[in-house]
Amino acid sequence: MFETIGPVERFVAAAEQLGFEWLTEDYVGSDPDPVTDDDADQDDAGDADSAMSRLYLTMPTENGMRQLLAMWRRFESKLSPREDEKDWWKIFGYLSKIRLWNASDRIEPATQFFIHRRLAKDPQAPVRLELDLWFHENEELRKNAKQALDGILSAVDGRIVDFVTIEPIRYQVALIEVPAQQASAISSRTGRLANADPIMSIRPQSLYATRPLSEPDSAVTSLRKGANDGLRPAVAAILDGYPMQNHGLLDGRVDVIEVDVPSASVPVARRYHGTAIASLIIHGDLANGEAPLTRSLKAVPVLAAPQHLNDERTDQDLLPIGIIYRAVFALKEGHEHAGPAGPDVLIINHSICDAEGPFVRRPTPWARLLDWLSHKYGILFVVSAGNITARFPSGYPDQASFNAASPLERQIALIRAVEASKGIRGLLSPAEAMNVLSVGAVHADGAGACPSDTIDPFAPIGVPNLGSAIGPGINRSLKPEIVDIGGRQVARAADHADGHLVWPDEIGHIGLETAAPDPSAGSVTRTRRSTGTSNAAALVTRSGIQIVDALEEVLAEDGVSLRDFKRAALATKALLVHGSQWGDAGTLLDASYPPPGTKQWRRRRATVTKFLGYGKPAVERVISGAVNRVTLLADDEISHEQLHEYRIPIPTSMIRSREIRRITMTLAWLPPIHPTSIAYRGVMLDVVDQDGKRKFWRGVKTIMQPHPDDIRRGTVAHFILEGSNSTAFMDSSGLFIGVQARATHRNFQQAAVPYALAMTLEVGATVLEDIYASVREAIRPRPRVRV
Repeated sequence: MFETIGPVERFVAAAEQLGFEWLTEDYVGSDPDPVTDDDADQDDAGDADSAMSRLYLTMPTENGMRQLLAMWRRFESKLSPREDEKDWWKIFGYLSKIRLWNASDRIEPATQFFIHRRLAKDPQAPVRLELDLWFHENEELRKNAKQALDGILSAVDGRIVDFVTIEPIRYQVALIEVPAQQASAISSRTGRLANADPIMSIRPQSLYATRPLSEPDSAVTSLRKGANDGLRPAVAAILDGYPMQNHGLLDGRVDVIEVDVPSASVPVARRYHGTAIASLIIHGDLANGEAPLTRSLKAVPVLAAPQHLNDERTDQDLLPIGIIYRAVFALKEGHEHAGPAGPDVLIINHSICDAEGPFVRRPTPWARLLDWLSHKYGILFVVSAGNITARFPSGYPDQASFNAASPLERQIALIRAVEASKGIRGLLSPAEAMNVLSVGAVHADGAGACPSDTIDPFAPIGVPNLGSAIGPGINRSLKPEIVDIGGRQVARAADHADGHLVWPDEIGHIGLETAAPDPSAGSVTRTRRSTGTSNAAALVTRSGIQIVDALEEVLAEDGVSLRDFKRAALATKALLVHGSQWGDAGTLLDASYPPPGTKQWRRRRATVTKFLGYGKPAVERVISGAVNRVTLLADDEISHEQLHEYRIPIPTSMIRSREIRRITMTLAWLPPIHPTSIAYRGVMLDVVDQDGKRKFWRGVKTIMQPHPDDIRRGTVAHFILEGSNSTAFMDSSGLFIGVQARATHRNFQQAAVPYALAMTLEVGATVLEDIYASVREAIRPRPRVRV
């Protein structure tokens, strides 16, 4: 283990010159993808130089490690290097410490807390944990490591419950069960398991569980008639609970593929979560009366409902990552000698998370899996950001003050209280994944007013609800990328020894209305309301299907089938983000969040970004045309140090009109990942001007949205530019848009990275020219590659 002083990228660059590999970060205070934008804000200047990071290196041999430690001891003793050691002394200059991996690295505080909770509940019960083994490229070495683990567990009366190896993400993990005494030793970082060299880390058992509300419900019958005739093939699937297929709202619409979770393990009366997600995708919030989608939906159940429990959860005898891996494999490759169950699936709704695995610094194995699957199959995962139920300070001295405040005063206070508690509101795994589209929940729904004895914390202004998890993601990337309606949550509050605390609560009177099982009468028309980021992700998946429908229609005009459009999922991702913006919610949050003052705008903007991402999608703007607006879509593959150039013809009205013109650009790409590299994403793409910068056009400026520095760190770039200065549009050869690529790791310098670029030109509604027709007539976008 290395502890660096100063920016981590300096150490990594120097180490790579000496052939170091498999460097991974534990904590990074500086940015591994440093910003060089000319307009970068200076508020944060100096932070990088004071950063300290921990990095880990897997040495190929034990002898190599001994030699390294011997050199380090001589360096610490201020001895001069030998001739062949001078480069090492330069490396050592960036370090404050080198030591062997030990129990403090293997067992993090979250694992200790998990064990304490389990033993406090039942001091004699065995405890289940996940063990990450050091991954070896050689299969024989992996077998030896598993055999060594079998021997260690046998000696402490433990056992392996499940074991999964996924080579591309360097994952070899065992779900184990150990006696309470051994679990206690692990918690104290003592004993044979805590100090076993084959074990890299010991983590809490990954688990997702959802408990239904016992609240008022209603019944609907009007939406059941003749809605499922002639459905088109599915382009989306859900990995969730077992849906209630015979519900009036879902009958004939959902195709279930059983892999790990058979129907017998999930009583119909407890099929809540998967039923709700399927209902939201097909119908939206039932309170809004939207038309159902005209496509069927695939579903691979991944949540069981054990008889001795009152919830739906991932199988306690299986590693969730293995369940997800096998589910996707069944869709795209096949299961038990059957062919692919969903070969045309482009979007996978993933509204579950690891309740015991919040994202902290390093990509979790679950996130690495989704990133790899996204790249391998070219699919879009829509992932819920996670729901945070922890209590946090309200900002009020006591309950009486909280109750006495006016709704507006309390709203502002709670907005600031949520911001102040952002340290405990981080994403839940796997929402940090780079290649997925992560979704937060907006405080809104189609239900009526809150009951009079409850507190509705926010007016319908588009801010996230009290429980929505926030970013950032891996390497401080922008997460969640978008937010959507997730249902209103009421504010509960109480006086506490630590002060006045508040927390979100879900009640049955408000929220998104969905199909639901009937636990008593067995009705197939029952509905219920619920809230959360799961719901928001389902609505984004619904929007994604609508975009795919629009893409299929456009492709058909050119005689191309949707199946032949290899980058359809990536185009869908770009277009989902393309219609997003902060709107009034961004203005309110920017005015409410600290620190105050015009010079601190950059810090406030970064905080708003953590909550809103790029904002809430406006899909209708993307899939519907208008005479004053045209949206263009391009897609291709690009490699390291290439620049693809696009020229967009400028409508006459954009030159002559003095009204505001708007240009929106969204770039989404699907890079390979390096699961153990600090850079993680293999290739970075950017939207640039002719000089390779982001100056774009004179006379236009960005509206209130994420700062360009925050945009650079993920796999989506989204800009909205406005201006009324005609000089911005005087180039006779058209608007220049460049897509530029840079490999962040030498392994990917030859990689061909797929991307989709969406661009919208818009002028005032009073302009007479039909710019849609003008541009359509002039353009057939084809890139030119400049190397």
